[in-house]
Amino acid sequence: MTNLVIPMEGIREEHMDIIGGKAYSLHRLLENGFRVPAYFCVTTDAYNKFLDCSGLKGKLIIEFARKDFSKMRWEEMWDAGLRIRNMFMNTPIPAALVDTINSQVPKDFLKRAVVVRSSAPGEDSSKTSFAGLHESYVNVAGMEEILESIKLVWASLWSDAAILYRQELGLDIEHSSMAVMVQEMIEGNVSGIVFSTDPNNANKLTIEAIHGLNKGLVEGDVEPDRWQLDKFSGSIVQHIVPSSRDRIVSLSEKGTLMGSIPQLLSHKTPLTTDEVKQIYEMAISSEKIFGLPQDMEWTIINNELYTLQSRPITNAQNNEKQWYISLKRTFENLKQLRNRIEQDLIPAMISEANALSGLNLHKLNNVELATEISRRQGIYQKWDEIYTREFIPFAHGMRLFGQVYNDVIKPQDPYEFVDLLADSKLLSVQRNEQLRQMAELIRNNTALRRKVENGILEGKFKELFDNFMDNFGRSPYVTEENDIIRLILEFGFAPVSIGANSKDVKKREMDFLSNFKDEEREWASQLLDLGRASYRLRDDDNIYLGRIEGQYLSSLREGKIRLAERGIRYEIENSEVIAALFNDSYIPPVKPIQENALLKQKATDRQIQGQPAGKGSVTGIARVINENTDLFNIHAGEILVCDSIDPNMTFVIPLAGGIVERRGGMLIHGAIIAREYGIPCVTGIPDAISIIKSGDEVTVDGNLGIVVIHRH
Repeated sequence: MTNLVIPMEGIREEHMDIIGGKAYSLHRLLENGFRVPAYFCVTTDAYNKFLDCSGLKGKLIIEFARKDFSKMRWEEMWDAGLRIRNMFMNTPIPAALVDTINSQVPKDFLKRAVVVRSSAPGEDSSKTSFAGLHESYVNVAGMEEILESIKLVWASLWSDAAILYRQELGLDIEHSSMAVMVQEMIEGNVSGIVFSTDPNNANKLTIEAIHGLNKGLVEGDVEPDRWQLDKFSGSIVQHIVPSSRDRIVSLSEKGTLMGSIPQLLSHKTPLTTDEVKQIYEMAISSEKIFGLPQDMEWTIINNELYTLQSRPITNAQNNEKQWYISLKRTFENLKQLRNRIEQDLIPAMISEANALSGLNLHKLNNVELATEISRRQGIYQKWDEIYTREFIPFAHGMRLFGQVYNDVIKPQDPYEFVDLLADSKLLSVQRNEQLRQMAELIRNNTALRRKVENGILEGKFKELFDNFMDNFGRSPYVTEENDIIRLILEFGFAPVSIGANSKDVKKREMDFLSNFKDEEREWASQLLDLGRASYRLRDDDNIYLGRIEGQYLSSLREGKIRLAERGIRYEIENSEVIAALFNDSYIPPVKPIQENALLKQKATDRQIQGQPAGKGSVTGIARVINENTDLFNIHAGEILVCDSIDPNMTFVIPLAGGIVERRGGMLIHGAIIAREYGIPCVTGIPDAISIIKSGDEVTVDGNLGIVVIHRH
């Protein structure tokens, strides 16, 4: 009979490939006398049988054929992971497979709370460590919940972080499989981790401990006490006390709960000296068994030390994997990040941009201007790094909400959750509303339109225009008043309204929240609020960053104007602008023009598969955006074709009949703003701006993710 389930006592060495590294490591420790919670394994045979019997394997093959993983950006990878997860959750485990698993599961496991953990082949081996990349589910009870959690663990094989990490290591992504370990739930009084060799110092061993369950520690939500020991003698070198012991993770009716720690425990060190010694001896013994330094999770209950898992410490664990783990953020972590962004970072960005805008560049001599350009470049680079480090990870707020929404609602459309998030008031939409108001003034007023066309601004129009330029007039794309006036005149031909996405938002919100018990509903409501903030800031933060970039580009533009007066009218690097301003006799080299081979492609009809990002279908004339100034040439109803859209250029979106982007993903800026306006949008079209030419007739099918180029 196929090994679908193997109990702890039935594991043999030949089972390693079908139970995975995590389960087999516990088997080795058990053989050597370690205290391990009882467990059984659902093997990779069960995973593969599920794919074959349910028809899911064919759907995965179609998904893999969409686009080569190696050519996907992280947003596209997350979209793929979301779609696959939704497939798993909407695919029932066939009854025959359920019966087989049921018959092989040790019956005493159905009477207790368990932890459902991943144990993929190759996971936690001597060469790779997937710690933190696959899912685990705590406090699961009953066969129905166990089977549901098993499906979620199977699906976590296809998370964006796991796919990216496998790709980085050159592993076979499409033929990966997953085993699952179902382990007795031990509600320890104290839990923690131990590194038998400190990753930063081979002569030390490090122990981290917290009161309560380990989840708060491994997810980074609870600060631990930390002990560093001499690896060879076991003597304590240092005990680092956390800034506060104020939070604890404990079991709730379903899952776990983060709460305030009892006052008595807040002043109590989690471990005694004897317990530190006991954990030290456990770690050293484990390292001897496996022949490699170990990263172990443990818990203590009733003075008994349990080993929960043990995995090798690898170079991969300490280097490239950390970026992929940063794609996973916990709810508590995201709330803290939101506060930092909204209360500290955004006000600081606004203040810095305002300070830069107050300087009159025309009054600076060339050397002063060169110094100012260099200073502004440094300021922009500083904020760009902060954006990458702080703002991009906050995008996980909408991803986390989407994951929870899909797990609870199980919609056929994996992106249905976005309609709930789109209830936010985006800064780019507020900006476009100001453009619309000015366009309304001239739409039915021929005399005013003629004045505006001739550069005469007065009355209410001038008031609105000045307000717009004060708020949005310095960005990488909005720099010249004449460009904005030309855009407003074009808006006058195209009545614009926000899409009707919000009409049933309240009902969907109620439907979502009604799936949670009373004690969980407040958390679900907070998660929705967090998702909306993440969605809004995903768009708004670029506009704030764009104001700083705009001030940097304004100084560059002033420098180029001065160089043009010296006859330097060709395109040069930014560093050359600074050098030429410092030295009046310096002549920057001319950059050679490189021919793009893609421009030689034969013009023929063709259909291109991308990713659906904005519902609807439209046919129109393409307007390809190759550089910033092309934005102001778009006419109402044209198909906007670009490499990627950032929020600083979305002021033209209301004019577009449809959108085509090279960059892929449902949560990129172009897709977000397209949904706000109800505009058909397809993303993830490779070489879009090279394949499609301005003037081509193009059909954009945002329902199927198809772009058709009609050439006659």
